[in-house]
Amino acid sequence: MPKRGRPTAKQVEAIERTILSTAREMFLEGGYDAVAMENVAAAAGVSKGTLYARHPSKEALFTAIVEDRVKEWSETASQQDHLLTADIGERLRHHGHTIAQSISAPEVNALQRLLLSTRDRFPELSKAMYEVGYLYIVDLIAQDIAAAAQRDNIPARQPDAVARMLVSAITGWHLQESGARAIPLEEMLEAADRTVDLFLAARSSW
Repeated sequence: MPKRGRPTAKQVEAIERTILSTAREMFLEGGYDAVAMENVAAAAGVSKGTLYARHPSKEALFTAIVEDRVKEWSETASQQDHLLTADIGERLRHHGHTIAQSISAPEVNALQRLLLSTRDRFPELSKAMYEVGYLYIVDLIAQDIAAAAQRDNIPARQPDAVARMLVSAITGWHLQESGARAIPLEEMLEAADRTVDLFLAARSSW
């Protein structure tokens, strides 16, 4: 039995979920600069000591939010992974669709806009998204490319470089087009498919 006054593991987890969800809503609503740690504590119903014990600074709290959201998005996206075959085209299209659906989600867009607005002053915040988001999908794609190269006996000299270019091509297309108009998910998926088709056509250059 836990000691009197000591929260159980479930209670600790619930406190953390409340802190992260409350802070996320406040950041996305008011922007990074408008959020103060004491306001997060009050809105989440915890003491400042409890909040600072888990997240010693606003930067640390925001980084935890990014890591938490990317983890959840990744888990959701991977639910269909077991249905994939070994075909590299199918796997790349799956990854392309995952990227397209991710960057089309309102929450992801809002978080990316917030990161862009603070990137010059707080580069470590963007670095968190880069490391747990961008590099995560790049690594998955690079692994698939390397495995396909060995399996199909078609050499791939730089799987990681190709993976980075594929991700950048899809996200870059969305960044440019969305500056002038809203991009429907269906069009985003089609753009991802076209990008994958172009990369597959150039497979001998990988």
